[in-house]
Formats: sequence, structure tokens, C-alpha cells
Amino acid sequence: MLLQLLVSISFLFLLLVLLVLFFIRHQSKVPYYRLTQEQCVTLLEKAVQGVLPEYEWHAFIGMTVRDDDVLDDLREQCLLVDELGVKGTQLINGRVCIIFNKKGIYQLEILLDEWQHKSNYIV
Repeated sequence: MLLQLLVSISFLFLLLVLLVLFFIRHQSKVPYYRLTQEQCVTLLEKAVQGVLPEYEWHAFIGMTVRDDDVLDDLREQCLLVDELGVKGTQLINGRVCIIFNKKGIYQLEILLDEWQHKSNYIV
């Protein structure tokens, strides 16, 4: 009886160790969002033109940026634009696009100008 208990406990401990090792190995392979300067400029251009799909905007402002302070700063500025400058949504070519008010467009134009003229920026 005692031997069966020890074997069961050993088996459960081994199983637990294997699960932890599996989790640690595959945790680093979680997909993450990496953007280039051109992709940031394209996103901002679409936003200014009023043809940015809502899901792209929310994916960008909702992403987590841990390794790039410049990109995270852009994301935070866009988050402020989202809070104060969103007018609503509009259906364009079968896609729900986000529409900004004048203040939001003005702030996005400033960000677009800044990002178009950034030099040697690699995300």
C-alpha cells in the first residue's frame, strides 16, 4: 500500500515537472506584434485618411510593447487620440473603419509627420 502511494506521488511529481518544462519551452514562442517604421506610417496615413479598419487600430493601441520605448510612446499617444479624438465608425468598402474628429486628425497628422521623418529607426 505504501509502495503504491509513493509510486503515485512520484508519477504525479514527474508529470508536474514535465508540464512546467513544456510551458517554459513554449512560452517564449507566444506571437507578438512587431512593427517597422513603414508600417507605423501606413497605419497613421490610413487613420488620417479615414480608411483605417477598426480592428487594426484596436490591435495597435491594445498591443503590449516591452522592448521598444519609442514604439510604446507612439502607441500611448495614439491611445490618447483614441480617448479624445474618435468620432465613431463608418462602413467603407465593406469594412468598419474608425473615424476621428478634427482634433484627433490634427494629432494624428503631427504623429504622421514625425514618423515620416524619423531617420534610422528600426523597430
